[in-house]
Amino acid sequence: MNMQNEIIGIFGGSGFVGLELVSQLCKSNYQIKVFSRDAPSNKSLHLIGNLGQVSTFSGNVNNEKEVEEFIIGCDIIINLVALFYEFGKQNFKDIHIVAPELIAKYSKKYKIKHLIHISDRWADKNSISKSSRSRGVAENSVQRIFENTTIIRLDVLFGKNDGLFFRFAKMIKFLPIIPIPLESKAVFSPLYVKDVAQGIDFIIKNTDYHGKFFEFFGSESYSWSELMIYFQKNIKTKIYLLPVPIALLSLPAFFFGFLPKPLITIDQLRRFKVKIKYDPDHLSLKHLNIKPSLMEVKMQKYLNNF
Repeated sequence: MNMQNEIIGIFGGSGFVGLELVSQLCKSNYQIKVFSRDAPSNKSLHLIGNLGQVSTFSGNVNNEKEVEEFIIGCDIIINLVALFYEFGKQNFKDIHIVAPELIAKYSKKYKIKHLIHISDRWADKNSISKSSRSRGVAENSVQRIFENTTIIRLDVLFGKNDGLFFRFAKMIKFLPIIPIPLESKAVFSPLYVKDVAQGIDFIIKNTDYHGKFFEFFGSESYSWSELMIYFQKNIKTKIYLLPVPIALLSLPAFFFGFLPKPLITIDQLRRFKVKIKYDPDHLSLKHLNIKPSLMEVKMQKYLNNF
């Protein structure tokens, strides 16, 4: 099988979206380079594609020399690196702002054809959430540094081993209670990870979409309580949903923030206070002729196991 000449470098390519994207792009016959903190230890990556189609590099996305060396020789760069909570030396500024700026800087220096920056539907430089605020700042700075940047904001994702249902499935084995923040304004339009990978592949192949701004989201919208009720009804394990005022959740969230994998953090609670809306000036999956998959259809086979 002939490989396309283009080499795609993916920062954060060993994560949830990354693995699906690598698989999709291998089917489109690209050569793939993956940059992550522990890429060689991720055996899943080495089973994707044809022999030699995927190569891996371990590095720190804040290390200027390592970022530069990785970008050299690539035609297209995709940045998937994200942080869901701050812990230790890992903070939103370094991961969401400094790292994307480095990637954009060297993409420009080495005349990369196209940079795709994956962001978040809560991204807002004026947000009360540190995570959302850092994402919003990054969008502006990356586009300023590298003109041919495509921004793609993603809603909450679902699929095998997701950070939503699979995460809670692990937790309820030890504590069958899920807190529901009262006064939550947040609305979610869950998005199937395979639709994301397909959408990115389409954008890469169509230069008309390069440098544009996309928002990817599912076809149905839910409050957090509706999502958890759906989860509760479709799993075998008996769990309890506990409505709690956001103010009361702040105390346990503060202490959870000191753990390596917190159940919830103060910053995540701030996101529950924000209702996001789709920006009509942005493109979406419908512009790529992709009909978003239904959560109730795709997740059923997985939820039956929990």
